[in-house]
Amino acid sequence: MKQKINLVLSILVGNILLAFAVCAFVVPQDFMLGGSTGIGLFLQNWLPLQLSQLSAITNGLLFLLGLIFMGKQFAAASLLSTFFYPIIMGIFEQLPIGTLFAEEDPLLCAIFCACIMGFGVGIVLRAGGSTGGMDIPPSILQKYKGIPAGTSIMVFDILILAAQVSINGLGGILHSILITMICSFVINHTIISGEKKVEIIIISPNYDRIRQSILEQMDCGVTLLAMETGYELKAQKALLSVVYAKKYPALRDMVLKLDPQAFIVASDVKNVNGKGYTLSRV
Repeated sequence: MKQKINLVLSILVGNILLAFAVCAFVVPQDFMLGGSTGIGLFLQNWLPLQLSQLSAITNGLLFLLGLIFMGKQFAAASLLSTFFYPIIMGIFEQLPIGTLFAEEDPLLCAIFCACIMGFGVGIVLRAGGSTGGMDIPPSILQKYKGIPAGTSIMVFDILILAAQVSINGLGGILHSILITMICSFVINHTIISGEKKVEIIIISPNYDRIRQSILEQMDCGVTLLAMETGYELKAQKALLSVVYAKKYPALRDMVLKLDPQAFIVASDVKNVNGKGYTLSRV
């Protein structure tokens, strides 16, 4: 139940941030976007409808497409975003949000827009949700044609941007490329934020004492790896442990206190699955 509540809250907050960025920065500054919002921006040149209405129509059609080709379970994952996003955008359109940053430098607006959008999408994906919209066609192509979703998303975004350029000209394309790049960066870092861990390999003849100290003092898991020293060709054990980055200095100091000659290798780990992380240690 707690996980479901977290998922729903993440989807709501993420879509609020996404809609705010569009209404506060994209529309007033005439930025171009990919995705279903980009389709709505393009269709506004031909249809006398608000962007929220066009997004609702686009998202609804894409949702039906996902339901038909991907099934009910897939459609359920994107149901909330599909309909909540245009609703909250419609609310923002009735508020004077578009005037907040209308006179600000377009470059700064593009940067802040990308950061807010990236964070919004990132917290939805981190919780295991879906933003719906143009995520659906790439998923269908991947399932039936084997085309990687990342490749399809890039192609669709390029086509959507090209359609807008044909109407709006090349004036805002640089800002749009900047938004896409920064947004992607923020999404990736939001997904792994707070998850940064360090993989540690320790080589020491005192491995058993170190193993006990890691388990008892650091409250971390540890694995023994069979190895052979390269110089003396002695059979020995190496220790492998993955800890949160904030624990690494204390663990390193503890190991060096037990064996000042210990050989320690540490490297960043972005994600870990298993006991103690995604599963209970008990």
